[in-house]
Amino acid sequence: MSKKLLLSSAMFIAAISTASAADLPMYTKAPPPVAPVVFSWTGFYLGFNVGGKWAHTDDTVSVPGTTIVFGSTTDSTVIGGGQLGYNWQTGPWVLGLEGDIDAQHWRTTRVVGTAIAPFIVGDTFTADSHWEASIRGRIGYAWDRVLLYATGGAAFTQVKTSFVGFGSDDQTLVGGTVGGGLEYAFTNNVSLGVEGRWTFYGNNNFNGGTLAGLPVTQNIKLDTAEVLGKLNFRF
Repeated sequence: MSKKLLLSSAMFIAAISTASAADLPMYTKAPPPVAPVVFSWTGFYLGFNVGGKWAHTDDTVSVPGTTIVFGSTTDSTVIGGGQLGYNWQTGPWVLGLEGDIDAQHWRTTRVVGTAIAPFIVGDTFTADSHWEASIRGRIGYAWDRVLLYATGGAAFTQVKTSFVGFGSDDQTLVGGTVGGGLEYAFTNNVSLGVEGRWTFYGNNNFNGGTLAGLPVTQNIKLDTAEVLGKLNFRF
């Protein structure tokens, strides 16, 4: 009888212990923390730009034995177009290559105010441009989605000159360009920035036709400055 009682008591205590254990909360190992997503500037991008441009010219007109120095003037234009490029990021440093092409329309006009043979009062010389392009390297420093960069490379622009009534010339000039910018990536695929550049084309001679049997040459020294807002799409 005692053995039966002891066995029954043991079975009762075991049942209570099992039921109590079933009511206890289950503990599992916490999952490892998710690593934060780090933004990278590496990749191709395509975008659009719009802004303002200021063209500074020094103009000299000459024929054998006679030279007219018109001096300096600055003419402005709205500029707009697109760009294509590639960035490669290593640590906080970002290296890249970018090409762009833009439409513009600046124009300068010089008029002879004093007769200097063979030129007469009212003789008019013009220069204007309708496009520019560049291919540049870029080097920048990134704070996550903020990129500060410097840029420089080769620049190209079309300039057409005219000695009204006598002759005209149309050339593509090659120069250098330097500048810098600031860009911010709103999403992984869209960024917005601002860029400023100074471009220099040096002195260039244009054919102005002939006057009184003498060849006319128009020499133009051209420097430009521009500020652009840029919208880029990354892929």
